Amino acid sequence: MEYNKRISGDEYLYKTVSGVTKISCAYKCSVEKNCCVANFDANSQTCYLDMSGGCYSAPRHENSWITIRRAREDSFNWGPWSKCSKTCEGGIRTRSHLHANVAGNVTSVEGCHNFGCNDIALNCNGWKTKGLLDSQTALIEPMASNGIQLQAVHIYCDMEMENGVGVTVIDHDGERDVSVHGYEAQGSYSFIVTYNIPFEYVVAIINSSQFCRQFVRWKCKGAQMYNPGNQKWNTYWTNRSTAYLAINEYKPPSVFFHGSEERRICDCGISQTCHRSDVLCNCDINDGIWRSDEGYVTNKDALPIVAFFAGDTGSAQEEGKHFIGPIECYGDA
Repeated sequence: MEYNKRISGDEYLYKTVSGVTKISCAYKCSVEKNCCVANFDANSQTCYLDMSGGCYSAPRHENSWITIRRAREDSFNWGPWSKCSKTCEGGIRTRSHLHANVAGNVTSVEGCHNFGCNDIALNCNGWKTKGLLDSQTALIEPMASNGIQLQAVHIYCDMEMENGVGVTVIDHDGERDVSVHGYEAQGSYSFIVTYNIPFEYVVAIINSSQFCRQFVRWKCKGAQMYNPGNQKWNTYWTNRSTAYLAINEYKPPSVFFHGSEERRICDCGISQTCHRSDVLCNCDINDGIWRSDEGYVTNKDALPIVAFFAGDTGSAQEEGKHFIGPIECYGDA
């Protein structure tokens, strides 16, 4: 962007040759050492940079102008920051507030995402340290348990959850309600989870993170989860430790639907909030009414969920739906 420069009183006037935007005007003020106020006239596409240090008044201000401020930001009640104008290699972001002393929209501006487009971090927490502010896909190189650095892979970093610490999100093909019907025998239905990165990467991210969780839910209608007759589960999920048994073997269920403990019990059974006091899972009521058992698994050793098995859905009145959420990890182990 080119500017013509002339002095008019106590302010510098920068006028674009080919037209200027609000963003480029804000950027010009952000890189000028002495600029504390930029005034932008959208009608004439003119940018005025105030170098006087006043920062509270807007000389020659018109109603159509937008005032962009840098200094004394603590005196305003600011709205949320905008997304960074660039995903990498330096951009700007803005936030606005209407101030009583200045007509028009008051905007604060700062630089953001000052890292290279090919930069790599260990995880999304590392990207937070690098200065990533907005949720986006980024390159990470997780460390395997044997100390070998895995090759870089793209992963989604959520920078809004958990107060923006940088949550590594691992997606898969089961993040939807999947209907199950016509499978009567215990665990006769199976859904194998396919993650969007190689399995060794999933395990490496979980092992190297301080905290991980994964949501799982089973909606049921007349589909009993636990069979008290043979003391086995009709419906359950398995983790990385129980996934590799022969297909015709009964697979012992992992922690079902809740917490960090190795307990084969549903969330309502742990909190004693099931719809009936004599069951450990809502679906064990088995009364033909749509019910649900769900919760977050937070035991890292029981993650990731690799498969979901179901049964007792063989009759016309029996049905179920399973949903498995993404893995969400943050912090360094």
